[in-house]
Amino acid sequence: MDVQKAAIPPRSRLYHLEPIGVGTPYVESLTGYIARLAQQHCVTVRQLILTEIAPLQRLGENKPDYRIESISDLVGIDRRRAALNGTGLMATNLVRTLEALTRRSNLHFLTLLSWAQVLPKRGLLRSQRAWCPTCYQQWRCTDQSIYEPLIWSINTVEFCPYHHHRLLNRCSHCHQPQPLISGNFLPGYCIQCGEWLGSTRLHQATLNPKESESQKNWRAFVVNNLGELIAATPSLKQLPQRHRVSEIISTYINQISGGDVAALARFVGMQKATLASWCKGKAIPQLDKLLQLIYHLEISLLDFLTTDVVAADSLPRGTRILLPKPKPSRKPYKRLNVERKQVLNLVLQEVIQEYPPPSLEDVALRLRYRPLVLQHHFPDLSEQIKVSHAAYRKVCQQQKIQPVLEAALQESPPPSLMEITRRLGYKNSSYLYKYFSELSRSISRRYKDYVKTCGVETRNRIREEIQIIALKLHSEGQKPTQHRVTELLTKPGIMLNQYAQETLREVQRSLGYDS
Repeated sequence: MDVQKAAIPPRSRLYHLEPIGVGTPYVESLTGYIARLAQQHCVTVRQLILTEIAPLQRLGENKPDYRIESISDLVGIDRRRAALNGTGLMATNLVRTLEALTRRSNLHFLTLLSWAQVLPKRGLLRSQRAWCPTCYQQWRCTDQSIYEPLIWSINTVEFCPYHHHRLLNRCSHCHQPQPLISGNFLPGYCIQCGEWLGSTRLHQATLNPKESESQKNWRAFVVNNLGELIAATPSLKQLPQRHRVSEIISTYINQISGGDVAALARFVGMQKATLASWCKGKAIPQLDKLLQLIYHLEISLLDFLTTDVVAADSLPRGTRILLPKPKPSRKPYKRLNVERKQVLNLVLQEVIQEYPPPSLEDVALRLRYRPLVLQHHFPDLSEQIKVSHAAYRKVCQQQKIQPVLEAALQESPPPSLMEITRRLGYKNSSYLYKYFSELSRSISRRYKDYVKTCGVETRNRIREEIQIIALKLHSEGQKPTQHRVTELLTKPGIMLNQYAQETLREVQRSLGYDS
């Protein structure tokens, strides 16, 4: 009879939780995996990081005495936290720590570490959370795990690969942006107000009905190629190296444009200097620029980074040999005799008195001359025409903007200045602050007051709900513990907030319980 003890495999400190979607375009992100791991252990992300992850991180960095009091001490502020899903040291250390705690060996596939040599860190990942509300809602309705796909954190991905509408980055309830990970992070819920972020309603504001066919093709190209790249990561036989990018670009330049960098740069719509620096290995392309290059070459991102360059004969039609275009010869300025110059001088002086003042291009078209001809022979008059037209355009623009800003002050609920900026077609609000400082500050102040009021109302409503539930449990002879109260809340994620927990403790003390 064999009485020897059976061999017991080593146990993990944390659950051996399997990542979602490894080997698919929708693999979950490392930050999302941490949130799910915290859920499985019934603790907050803050507690998991500070009690389990931080001690191992300190030992791994030879800083055993370094005191970590908040998750920001470990993972940095919002902009730095994007690196947790990226290609650098922060992602490497976190993967190593989590693999030690869970005894899993595939957590690096939840980041872009495999592509560290060919994808630069700059502009690669979002500093804030983005999500598809329809995906959240479908997973919830079909009892699937709610999680955060890695592809949502990539900066160039703006649309959901499955539902084809723009990813959201602000809560539709409190209108606040969402950090990539925080102490009370819960997949599918707002970190600020605790509301559910899912919805099956198509957000019309995220769709552009005037979007051209080329824009749709580009959008589909981006998400398909990045999804293919992420899905292929576990099956890589060897990781692509940095020198490969410069070598493959050099080969394409030789095969497609006969060695002419400028010709290929014109074809793909880039600066010659940018393409030349990639070719010489001085820099590796940012992801958006690399996608632009391969989009015009009609090849996939995965093939570009992992397979050998195809022969010139098999390249897509139209991209085989791009011979340098001959530069058009510059036409000489039209000669003007003295009489003609006198006539034009009188005409331009009359143009200066016109209202509305025309542009120099319009005047040149009217006189059947090129603008450069007028600038060459009449530099002072041409400059006056340009200045007058620019001033007129500026006044017209301001007359158009001021009513919009004044109307925004009457809107309810009040819009943010950033929303007004987008309506007017500006990228940022610096122009509005410069020329409409009072109106801009009034709009910003009104929106901040509105957000603050909404936050106070939300907190009061949550406190009232917690008090009612706690009193009900007390009247039924049950102690109103955090677990019991959370089960009865309309939005369970609320209890992850510090103020909700403090409210419950106050109620417990008022009822005579030792909280």
